[in-house]
Order: sequence, then C-alpha cells, then structure tokens
Amino acid sequence: MAKATARWSGSKTKFTIEAGSGHQAQVDEAAPFSDDEGMRPTEMLLGALGGCTGVNAALLLKKFQQPFRSLAVQVEGDQEAEWPRAFSSIRINFEIGWEDGFTPDAVKVEKALDMACNRYCPVDATLTTGTRISHSHSSSAGREQP
Repeated sequence: MAKATARWSGSKTKFTIEAGSGHQAQVDEAAPFSDDEGMRPTEMLLGALGGCTGVNAALLLKKFQQPFRSLAVQVEGDQEAEWPRAFSSIRINFEIGWEDGFTPDAVKVEKALDMACNRYCPVDATLTTGTRISHSHSSSAGREQP
C-alpha cells in the first residue's frame, strides 16, 4: 500500500508531505492565505501525473530502442471556476530530444507514450477512472501522535 502523510508546519497553510519512501515535499498556498513556500496541492497532482508518465515513457522508449537525450513532461490542467475548482481537463505533452543523428520511429514512440499514460501509470488510471475516497479522523488531545 502506498502512503503519504501531510504534516502541518505550524505556520498558516504550509504542510510537509512525507512519503512512505522517506522523501519529502512542501505544499503551501499563495497570499493572502499563506506565504507561498511550496507547491500548491493541485500543482503537486499535475506533477505526480507528469512524473509517473515520464518514468514509464523513459523506460518504454528505451525498451523500444528509441534513444533520447532529454525528456520533459509538461502537464497543464483547466480548473473549474467554482469551488472545489476540480480539473475539467488535463493535457500531457512529452518534449523529447533525440540522440544526435537518430530518427525516431513514430509508431514506436506513439506506442510507448500511449502505454506510459494508459497502461502503466497508476496516477493517470486513478484520474481517468476515478476512485472512491473516504475520510476519518482521530484526536490526540494535546498528545504527540506517534
């Protein structure tokens, strides 16, 4: 099971996201709500999609013998005007720099990118098929939680 914990920093809306792997990232909001000391949670969501599809694209392009020298995954999303301002559409653009003198096979590249998004990326699958989310709470009554 994957796990992440968002811990409040004690300052306005800044949180530290701690992943089960031990890595961390900061999230925050801009003024007037906070001090803009981290990514917005919505940016983190887009970044997670870009990172997930990017990892898979890199592996699949190598598997399909399409040597690249650079790969950037740009993810843009349109949000609804009303709260909760859900994303109404998201676009992924793969910017690939090929090795000098290499001519990519368009069919293999398209297959790799399609598989990276639609077959192997759990973030894409979660966003496109949806998932049930539930919530609960516990209280520490002034005690430090383990």
